[in-house]
Amino acid sequence: MDTDKLNYFKEKLELKKKHILGELNKIALQNKITGEFEPKYSDISDDYDDNLQERINFERDIYVEESLEESLNQIEKALFRIGNGTYGLDINTGAPIPEDRLEILPEAENVVEKL
Repeated sequence: MDTDKLNYFKEKLELKKKHILGELNKIALQNKITGEFEPKYSDISDDYDDNLQERINFERDIYVEESLEESLNQIEKALFRIGNGTYGLDINTGAPIPEDRLEILPEAENVVEKL
């Protein structure tokens, strides 16, 4: 893959990373030591119905936080592969990942076989 394409995908990944960090910061706090995110618990009030809603929101945020953090991890791996010259190659086989796949999912790690 040429340098212009690598820079294009790097920029695409950096924008996606920025967006995900913005979403994570809305629902979670980042641990300064580990770098891990922990969902925030929003205390609406002491009302029973509000407490139920707080719990529902917190449980939803746990799932969303885990999903966003996994996406962030995949983006970080892709940025690392750009740095070490293996971006755009299947991590298991070394086969080139089609650019149309990378366009849709720039953090893709594998070639997907067509059925």
